[in-house]
Amino acid sequence: MSTLPTSADIPTKTVLQAIGDRRTIRYYDPEKVVEDWKIKTMLQAGRLQSCQGNINATEAIVVNRRTTDMWDEIEECVSGFNVQMINQASHLIFWVTNLNAWYGRANDGLSTLAMSGALTKYHGWNYEFSMTQTIPRLMSFPTERTDQLLRFESGLAVANAMIAGEALGVSQSLIAFGRKPGGVEKAFGLPPEYKFTWAHVVGYPNEDRKAGGQRVRLKFEKLFHDDQFKNPMHIEPELVEWQKQAGMLQEQAPLDGRFEEIDRIATQFSRDPGVVSWPEREIKRLINDDDWDFGPRIKARAQQLIDQGGLPDYPEEMLDTFRRIMEERGLDVKKFLGEDA
Repeated sequence: MSTLPTSADIPTKTVLQAIGDRRTIRYYDPEKVVEDWKIKTMLQAGRLQSCQGNINATEAIVVNRRTTDMWDEIEECVSGFNVQMINQASHLIFWVTNLNAWYGRANDGLSTLAMSGALTKYHGWNYEFSMTQTIPRLMSFPTERTDQLLRFESGLAVANAMIAGEALGVSQSLIAFGRKPGGVEKAFGLPPEYKFTWAHVVGYPNEDRKAGGQRVRLKFEKLFHDDQFKNPMHIEPELVEWQKQAGMLQEQAPLDGRFEEIDRIATQFSRDPGVVSWPEREIKRLINDDDWDFGPRIKARAQQLIDQGGLPDYPEEMLDTFRRIMEERGLDVKKFLGEDA
């Protein structure tokens, strides 16, 4: 039986603070193991996430790096960029979606909601219509539609679990498993109705928990629309300041010492130091793109790279490929590749 937490172990961190503190951690301490009760609390958070019709289609497989006998199979599937992460983290959580839950539990799930007081006559529910119209219609959805709906719910469960983990002082990162399509399903022997949706590593960081600062995002008004599409929703400066005070918005990357920290960790594990750089023309184009919410730190870093020089050039074939892909989708090539594209 796992050791249960004491009252001192229960965090007092607010949800907004946990959201602000969350980072994609890429460097883990291989000697530290996440407590069993924290893993199970994260899973509990995922279980309590919203799900249509109370169908409960999201499941998870937790793999302990120290006890599993499947590691070689798992390592063959993970993206090459993520191999170091899984080999240092404490656990892997594989989130899977049971598509048959939609067809098998639609009736039971709605029944549990009715008994819970969630399905009421106020909203138009009645037993006869449910039996003759609603449930048969839901159960006749094509698999492709069900897949889309339920995997979205799995994403909600993962998000809940990750925020709970952050509140518990656990570090984590979503990871890609595209190197060997179908490999995860085969490794775990999943039946065809179970779809591997995503996975994330869980552990304790071998880097500062701020991971160099909060990542840059597109501007608020570039992502959110007010009443109608393309009518930007603006956020008041006073509210932004309040969100900073609540810990939701934090100092943007890269914080002082971040690149030295990366080199230190690389030396510790005999890996290549340094970070990847883009061409000068690309950095200049990007840093002047008004869509992005670039703060002073990342602007200073961009200028530092330009001043240092020695940046790579665009391979012409890459430009041709990018240009073709963007034109096929009706995108503004000049916006994403520059005026001389």
